[in-house]
Amino acid sequence: MLTFSQRKKQAAELCGINLTDSRMATVLADLNMADKLLENAARRSWTHREKVADINGGQQYYQIASDMHRVTAVKCRISGDSNITTALQEVHSDYEWNCLNEYPYNSNYPTHFFIRGEDEIGLWPIPSQDIEKGIIVVYEPRIRDMGIDDFEFTADVTQNGVEITNPSSGLPNGFQPYMTENFYIQSTNNQDGNWYKVQKVVDQNTMEIDNNYLGPSGTAVSFRMGQCPPYPEEYHNAAVNYAAYRFFAMRKDTDSAAMYKSLFDNDLETYRNTYGSKTTGGIVNPGRKHVPTLTDVFKNSTITEG
Repeated sequence: MLTFSQRKKQAAELCGINLTDSRMATVLADLNMADKLLENAARRSWTHREKVADINGGQQYYQIASDMHRVTAVKCRISGDSNITTALQEVHSDYEWNCLNEYPYNSNYPTHFFIRGEDEIGLWPIPSQDIEKGIIVVYEPRIRDMGIDDFEFTADVTQNGVEITNPSSGLPNGFQPYMTENFYIQSTNNQDGNWYKVQKVVDQNTMEIDNNYLGPSGTAVSFRMGQCPPYPEEYHNAAVNYAAYRFFAMRKDTDSAAMYKSLFDNDLETYRNTYGSKTTGGIVNPGRKHVPTLTDVFKNSTITEG
């Protein structure tokens, strides 16, 4: 796992410039762009999020949240007092959507949705009843730019607990709500090497992590907390190589640019092949005999009369 500060330092070292160099602004912009390229390569399948909104009777269009990059699916609850949801079918073309809406049609049960422009979701038929938390949108989130340096501080923690409390002066303003956006925390006391995602900020004095803390309980335990990319940690270096490639390409150092571009491209391709699907496939064993399927049987058969 590499934090923003660690990747920034690595990029500066590869480019041979100081962290205070004015060119670091471009390097950091390229780091953030690489994060988006990597996330887009795998369609953000493991970072899918859901947002819920009320359905208003007579209202057909609903605003898309600002952090939505692409809508993956839309579901509707059949009534306010039911947990049963139905998946809506997407209408892809303007023509089909316009044909559906030639005449107003209202119903308690929408069956289709349509993305209008960049920021609206339309439902058809037009909902005829109010349903609290009636529309559920599954989406790929936009990747936020990173730019906050790491924090080093001490705090209290209990083994197998999820609360981190009483932060020291290393966090002068305590825990803040923005720290739930891709911030991870790790103890630096060499007794627990795990990284934990910041799940919830209760108040300035207390935050919760996404899993039970496995290190020993203690007061004034040393921690590092920083922003980390939301994709698998084995590819966090790839963005550094991309930033170095862009830096040397702008300087017309073709050899260095080609080297770092090759490193990035290799990581990108491996990443796409490994994480481009939500699920893992079976292990391919070269020594195992293939079991024919029904498709194989028909493919290799000849149909004759008589």
